[in-house]
Order: sequence, then C-alpha cells, then structure tokens
Amino acid sequence: MHMVAFHKQDKVERIVNRPGVEESMLTAYFDANKHHEEARGILYRDFPEHFTWQSDGKFWQKRKNSIFQVGRVISAHPAEGERYFLRVRLNNVAGATSYEHLRTVDGMLLPSFHEATERRGLIEEDNTLDECLTKATLFQMPSSPRRLFVTILVFCEPHDVMGLWKKHYNAMSEDYSRNHPSPDLVQQMVLIDIRNMLQSMGKDIRSFPLLDIDHSYDDASHIPCEIFEEASVEQNIEDVLLCDSLNTEERSAYDEIMADVCSKQGGLFFVDGPGRTGKTFLYRSLLAKLRSQDKLAVAIATSRVTASIMPGGRMAHSCFKIPLTLQEGGCCCFTKQSGTAKLLQQAAIIIWDKASMTKRQNVKAPDNNLRDIMGRSNLLFGGKTIVLGGDFRQVLLVVRKGSRAQIVGASLRRLYLWESMHHLKLVCNMRAQSDPWFVDYLLCIGGGTEEVNRDGNVCILDEICVPYFGDAKKDLHTLIDIIFPDLNANMVDKDYITTRAILSTRNDT
Repeated sequence: MHMVAFHKQDKVERIVNRPGVEESMLTAYFDANKHHEEARGILYRDFPEHFTWQSDGKFWQKRKNSIFQVGRVISAHPAEGERYFLRVRLNNVAGATSYEHLRTVDGMLLPSFHEATERRGLIEEDNTLDECLTKATLFQMPSSPRRLFVTILVFCEPHDVMGLWKKHYNAMSEDYSRNHPSPDLVQQMVLIDIRNMLQSMGKDIRSFPLLDIDHSYDDASHIPCEIFEEASVEQNIEDVLLCDSLNTEERSAYDEIMADVCSKQGGLFFVDGPGRTGKTFLYRSLLAKLRSQDKLAVAIATSRVTASIMPGGRMAHSCFKIPLTLQEGGCCCFTKQSGTAKLLQQAAIIIWDKASMTKRQNVKAPDNNLRDIMGRSNLLFGGKTIVLGGDFRQVLLVVRKGSRAQIVGASLRRLYLWESMHHLKLVCNMRAQSDPWFVDYLLCIGGGTEEVNRDGNVCILDEICVPYFGDAKKDLHTLIDIIFPDLNANMVDKDYITTRAILSTRNDT
C-alpha cells in the first residue's frame, strides 16, 4: 500500500506507472529477508538499526558500523482498515518476504490482514489498541483520544472495552475535569460525547460494555451542560444560614437584591466597599439562598483567586466567552442558541466580584449579548438582576502604557456610574450608606442630563452648596463645621469618620 502525492495537473496514470514506483522500503525489506538470513529475525521497525536504506538503488544494505539508528513505522488509524492491520502485522511478525507471508498464519493464507491479525490473537489481546491510545494521549488534545476510542469500538472490536476505558479515562476527560469540579458530571459528559460520536457512525452505546448514562445529565433532553454545571454546584448547609448573621448594612443590601430577584423586574446593583467589609459574606448568602430554592445563580469574578473563593465561582472571561481583544461595541463569543445563552436566560442572578478591576468593554459586551438573548434591548443586561462588586480604591484595571485619563476612561465607573445611572440601583459602601437623592443628582450632572445655561454650565442647587463669603479662614471653618458637625464629640466613632470627607485638588489646599 503506497501513499501517492501528485499535482492536480499531472495525470494519475503517469504517476502510478512511472519507472521504479513499484519498489518501496517495504518491498525492499521483503527482498532483504529473502537474500539475508540474518535479517529474518528483525522486525520491520527495527530494521534501520542493522541496515541502511539506499535511495539511489532502492535497497537495504547491511550496516558497516555500529551507529545506533531508531526506526519508525508510519502511524495508521484503526479507521484506515487494512493499512492499520498491515502495520500491526509488521510490528509483530519478523522475516516477512511478501504481503502473502504477512497474511499467512499457521500455514494458512488468509484473505485480509484483519483476519490474519485476528487469527494471530493480536486484536483479542488489545495490546496494539492500548498502544495506539497511549500514543494519542501523549501528543493530542483530549477530544482526539475520545474520537479514537470510538473508532476502536466500531472497527476493531476490542476484547476488554472496560479495561481500555479505565486505563485511558483520565486522558479522555482531562479537558472536562479542568473546568468542572464534579467527578460524576465529568464522567457523564465524556460518556455523552462518546454516545454522540457513536450515533454519528450508526452505532448505539448500549451495545458496548460501558457505564450507563444518567439521563438527568443527558444533553439529548435539550438541557445544556452549562446548566448542569451550575445546577450541580455542591451546597454548603452553613451558607444557607449566613443570612441570619448579616449586619444592618448587609441585611439592607440583601433584602433589596432578593426583592428584585423575586419581582423578576431586573436591576443592576453595585456593592462598593473596602476589603474585609463583608462583600463576599453577602455574595455567599445570596448564592446559598437562591440555590436552596432550586434557582440558577451564576457567580463570576475578574480574578481567578476571587473566583475560587465563591461557591461555584468561575472567571468572567470563561463564563461569558469574552474575547481577549475586545473593541468598542463588541460582543461575547457565544450564540443565541448556545448553552451559555440558555444558562444566562434561566439565571435568577449574576454576581460579578472584582468588577472594578475589569475594563468597561468587558462589562459592556455581556450587556449587549444579554439584551439580545432576553429580547429587552431597552434594559441594562436585558433586565437581569446583576450584582457588581468591588472597590475602586483598590487595584484598578491595567491599561498598558496608559495615562491616568486613559485608565479612568476605560474603567467600569465611567461606563455605568456616569452614563446609565438612571437604571442603576446603588448598594453603597457596606459601612457608609449615602443619600440616594444626592447620589442621583450628582450622577445626572456627570452624565450630562442636567439642564445647563447658555454658557453650558450647570447650576448647582443651593441645598447642596456651602456658601462662600470671601473670608478664607472663616469660610474654611464653616465648611468643616458643616461636613464634620460636633467633630470633637465624635472623634472615636469610626462610622462618623468614614462616612464623610473634604476633597480638594491639591494636598496643600
């Protein structure tokens, strides 16, 4: 069997019938076994250790030195039929003098290499099949060994199917186990993948001695694996009781978010607070409560460390399929019919921690996709309940070689806290509740929605202004008294100090 390559303009007959084409390394190997008695005990794959190939005359010549040379037989897939079984025979039969010799077993000439291999017992022992799968797991991605395993089941009739399954299962499931914590879910996903490939070849997985498929994991019931993954997140009984331990500020945020989820009206929240102020505690309470009600709650984070802390947490880029390079107005890499889209449609809440560390384009892209798949283009995130969390006083996003203005322009605060705040419900600093009316007014100014005069200036309301009379020293004391009333009496009160500040453009000022 020869592999022939030729240009499409050449005539096949001329290529096939050219002089010397009937000779090859294999046919020359047959001739060497006929003429050299010492060659008859050497397998074809080991032949280069003792003989050298002379390409000019197309023959094998005995080596004159002891240079070590490794031989290799071109690999063949079991689906290639006779070519594969010819390779099996060459790797196990020494001294062959012809193709007929390779098809002869116990003095009987058999019609095919397959029957000769089977009669010799090479297929029944599954040694070559095991070797074939082992090589595939070394050099190929997990999907390829799964496909090869299916091909072996269909064409090679292995004797010990469960033996091959147990030995190579870890290699075949490596991609699934990397992203899914549940071993049972991983096993079912591998079996379902194998079932689907067998069906494409006209075979039924039930005809092979493999493990049974749990129909609750079966994607044939039109329930995507992404939903199974979220539904199979292990519940911590202690987390369900966390809501009873929330403090006043955390309880206020918890009640408002849960009310929004129950009303199914959708809302966008931002939980802002320094580290160790209870944000993760709030997230765990929300996730546990909703999952205990058999609702889907998606937990994601910008950093992998933070994602590992949240129950069932994942990276935002992995969950939303956010491209690594995203342009303004871009979308995520999942379709409206994909499992990711179905998961987001059914999710009761999406919690995104460390959102302050991501670029605004990375949040705007899921926003665009959710508006599309939910069919509510006029609402942020398609009317889903979204909880963003983070602290803009901590590490911000990275803009390579970016100036301060570019970093601020790429931040999440620029996107939603100033452009779309009429849709946004603020759950302010976990230790510092702010006046919602005052916040809304300032955001309207920042968003450009407040009325301006002829010069384009906004008229600030008297209710939020501190009067200035021209006496710098007296006006400064007035400002301090208004922002910090009864300062001496409240110096030891941390809530009093952390809920107010006087900002200026320069430290000297």
